[in-house]
Order: sequence, then structure tokens, then C-alpha cells
Amino acid sequence: MKKATILCHYVRALMSSLERNGQDAMPLLLKAGIAPEVALDSNGRIPFASFTTLVRDAWRVLDDENFGLGQPRLPVGAFYFAGHLMIGAATLGKALRLGERFYAYTNNGWSITFVESGDEVRFDVQLNQPQLDPDHLLAEFVLTGWHHIACWLIGKNIPLKQVNFDYPAPAHEAEYRHIFPAPRRFNQPGLSFTFSGEFLDCPIVQNTESVDQYLETTPQNLLLGPLDDDSVSTKIRQLLESNKEDGFPSFDQVAEQLHMTTKTLRGKLKNEGITYQKHKDVMRRDLAIHYLTQQNLAISKIAQRLGFSEPSAFNRAFKSWTGVTPGAYRSHEET
Repeated sequence: MKKATILCHYVRALMSSLERNGQDAMPLLLKAGIAPEVALDSNGRIPFASFTTLVRDAWRVLDDENFGLGQPRLPVGAFYFAGHLMIGAATLGKALRLGERFYAYTNNGWSITFVESGDEVRFDVQLNQPQLDPDHLLAEFVLTGWHHIACWLIGKNIPLKQVNFDYPAPAHEAEYRHIFPAPRRFNQPGLSFTFSGEFLDCPIVQNTESVDQYLETTPQNLLLGPLDDDSVSTKIRQLLESNKEDGFPSFDQVAEQLHMTTKTLRGKLKNEGITYQKHKDVMRRDLAIHYLTQQNLAISKIAQRLGFSEPSAFNRAFKSWTGVTPGAYRSHEET
């Protein structure tokens, strides 16, 4: 998912925290190559790589891996030590317990607890001062980050059975379909996710070298899907991202490439709560932003690559995705 984008809601949430903590967000925004006009647009999206740069710089100036959204702060480097600690465990269960105790020891603004019940494991998160996280950036980051860390430690995807949030569905809930690919419930008593207890016995497959490589791509690896996600949705996105032809393959062609019948593929997508058309729309949106920011391509050529018969159709679609036309978006990026 090298060409993934992120909604500018997250940029604005981080900017607000920087400013509440006495830091000027604008220099960091410009350093990350994010146009202020795009960042402030309610429909704006940016390449995920730009957001990664912004986050890492925010960590640096705040010296807080909690983005300034929790008290007490979590000094930069905590995740480094936690990662090296957990890879020394024999199994995922033991690694997660070590992580639980490590973060309890650091008293870092939130706590985590693993509760085993029958054949399920529930991961609970408690923010010390949730009022400091009005946009739920820290809550989302801790939940998805720990899920993806667990997947990475054992080298395989851990399907989530349910994710609970202790706040109402936010305006950017549509993003949750990709961040939390599982049944989601809002206005619950606490923050949590559940998964099958069978994964606790899986051996740790990472080592010192791989943990250092993993840390180099943080936070992108904590917010995007696991590297070894075996969901149909991820396979389709990888297939579309590697497509070399203009436009996208048909649904029948995708089913054939995934060695499934169309009925089987349609059923699997339904179980994951998404359609092939939605995948194409998301891929078109992300590729359009990638081409507009990374390559010197004419807008008409971009429209052709994305399978639009006319540039005007591409203009309308892009404006519905981002709130601005492709030309306006490119102008913002170049200023």
C-alpha cells in the first residue's frame, strides 16, 4: 500500500495538539510537503508518507510519542525499547504481557490490559485523561498500533472479531472501514478489540535486525494494515496497485487472478463490508493524489490511467473525493 493516502482530519488533529502544546505547526506542515489549504479542507487527503514525516517531526519537537494528547507524556524512544523487549519472548502471549508491563511501568498517559476469556482475548485501553484527545487520534493510534504490532511479531494477520469505542461515531467514521476491518461498536463502556486466543501461542518470528527496520517505517506501519494481511480486500488493493494498464481489471478478471469464482469473491467482500466498486474508487482516489504530487503527468493522462473516458469525469470524481479539482490540488502542492 505504498500509494495510500490519509484524510486530513488526522493532520488537523495533530496540528491542534501541537498548537495547544505551544508549538508552531506550520513549519512542520510545510516541511512535510503538505499544503495548508489542503490540510484545512474537510475532504482533503495527502499521501501517507507526508503524514509520516509530520508525525515523526511532531514526536521530535514535543518529545512525546503520545502526540501531546496524554499526560504524563511518553518520551521518544519508549517504542524502541518496548519492541526490543517483546522480540525476546517465545510466544505472542508472553510478548504482549511484557508490553503490558512495560507501558504500565512508564506510566505514559494510557494503560493496556489483556483479558483472556474462553477462546477469546480482549485488549482493553484506558486513557488517563481522554479529554486531552478530543479528536480520538491517540485512542485510534493505540488500538490499531497494538493490533498491527501483534501481527508483525508473529508474521501473520490476526483477524479482529470486534472493536469497541467509548465515544460516538466520528465524522470520519468511513475511514474506520480500512483502519479497523471488523465489526465496530460506538458509545461502548471502553476502548477494546477482541481476537482469537489461538494466536497467543504463535512463536515470535522477529529479531533485532527486523525490529530496527520496523521502527524506521513507524508510524506508517502502525496505522496501515499489517504487512501480511491475508484479507481479500488487501489482496485486491495489492493487485490494483500493481496494475500496469490504463484503467482497472473487471470483477471477473480479479476473481480469476485470485483463483476464485465470482460468487466466492463477492461473498468474501460482503463479509469484509466492502464492494469491488468501492475498492476501485479508493484506489483511483489514492493513485490520483499520488500522480498529482509525485509525477509530472498531464491531468488528461492521469484521467486516462485511472480509466476515466473524459478528463471532465475525472475532475468531477476528484472533487467529490477531496473537495477540490485536480488542477487546484496540484496548485496547492506546488505553492
